[in-house]
Amino acid sequence: MAKKVVVISSSPRKGGNSDTLCDEFVKGAKEAGNDAVKYFLEEIEFDSCKACMRCKTPERECYQEDQISIILDDMMEADVIVYATPIYYYEMTGTLKMFFDRCYPIFNYLEDKDYYIITAVGSSNGDALTGIRSFIGFSKNPTEKAVFTVVGDAKSQPDVLKEVYDAGFNC
Repeated sequence: MAKKVVVISSSPRKGGNSDTLCDEFVKGAKEAGNDAVKYFLEEIEFDSCKACMRCKTPERECYQEDQISIILDDMMEADVIVYATPIYYYEMTGTLKMFFDRCYPIFNYLEDKDYYIITAVGSSNGDALTGIRSFIGFSKNPTEKAVFTVVGDAKSQPDVLKEVYDAGFNC
């Protein structure tokens, strides 16, 4: 049975290292017959959470009218979620953290999802995985399937590209 796969790319550069790995994951997932979509957060205009709590009403609607609600709906329906980020100062990008904050209305509705984490680093992940794993831990019965880390230029590392493609294909 085909799975619904949602990939969240928080790279500031389309075609950058972590974004390249996202494309490989999506390619593998689609070639396996899954329904896969990638959201490139830098192309989506959205603002930070304002802590108004409107999203905690039964309607779970944010007053901010942007594309985040589309992504959140897709995440609730997804079987597989991939979070990708370059690592800056041993942490995820601010864009990914801001996105996580906007996920407040749905974290109680993310149940039984498989998660993959993609990072691109200069030398080390540092503590970046802690923040991402903490966010994933808010969901019910999460399964961390794999973490992929590329050091340096992703396009020049066919072994890493294949590993990520295979994970998408077999997700």
